[in-house]
Amino acid sequence: MCSQVIDRAEPSYTMPTTINHHFSRVANSYRYFRTTDSEPITSIAKELKKLARIEAIDIGCGTGRYDILLYKYLGDKLHLTCVDANVDMLAQLDKYLKKLSISNFVAICSRAENLTFPSHSLDCIFTFNAIHHFNLSEFLRESARILKSGGYLFIYTRLREQNGRNIWGRCFPKFQQKETRLNTLNTLMQTVVAMPTLRIKSTEYFKYRRMSTLEQLVERVKAHHYSTFSLYSPEELEESIAGFVNRIENESNGAHWIHWFDENVLFVIRKED
Repeated sequence: MCSQVIDRAEPSYTMPTTINHHFSRVANSYRYFRTTDSEPITSIAKELKKLARIEAIDIGCGTGRYDILLYKYLGDKLHLTCVDANVDMLAQLDKYLKKLSISNFVAICSRAENLTFPSHSLDCIFTFNAIHHFNLSEFLRESARILKSGGYLFIYTRLREQNGRNIWGRCFPKFQQKETRLNTLNTLMQTVVAMPTLRIKSTEYFKYRRMSTLEQLVERVKAHHYSTFSLYSPEELEESIAGFVNRIENESNGAHWIHWFDENVLFVIRKED
């Protein structure tokens, strides 16, 4: 299967202008400023080890950071369609995967809530740190439609509660107030339970010890490594950076390396007819 970028997005659909502009702006540098965690891929590979062939899609794939790991851990049995709503991110993905000699993929520009896959056609759906950009109920309903009976939906995300405990939620002014898109654990679980054919098989929590210099952290903010930073006006962002620097300097007592924890959760969901 040759790689290709196909625009299948509905003509009437556009991403929210601010967020679409954000992803177009950061597409060239996105992989360099975002952290990619291999731990959830290890868990996914163990769950799928008995499958001889995997027809799957990665929704909100971005520039392909996690797709590289999926191919690394799942090998040739993976037949992947990479789906994102931003064409600039997909262009980077196409270039990135081809550079690493991966050709067994298709890249499609589409919204997560209205996919052009036949019903009961996929073994797996993956989404990594992207579900907060979707309408959750519509995405889950669409996932239930296109998954085969017994198929898997893997959701790797940061919960609203977890966001409040990381360095940005604790120390960056207005970050937790600006980031209203993240789901709470209760909301996510209740929305899945409300889908008649979807069942949560397991949840796995991850806690990562991070380390960076203050200068590197400020560079990430200015590069908008989280889309949350695009929700600030330029004036708000500069003021918040100053407040962030002041707080970190006070907390670290001048230490060169700043330490904190990031948290994520992996939901393993099965379709049962």
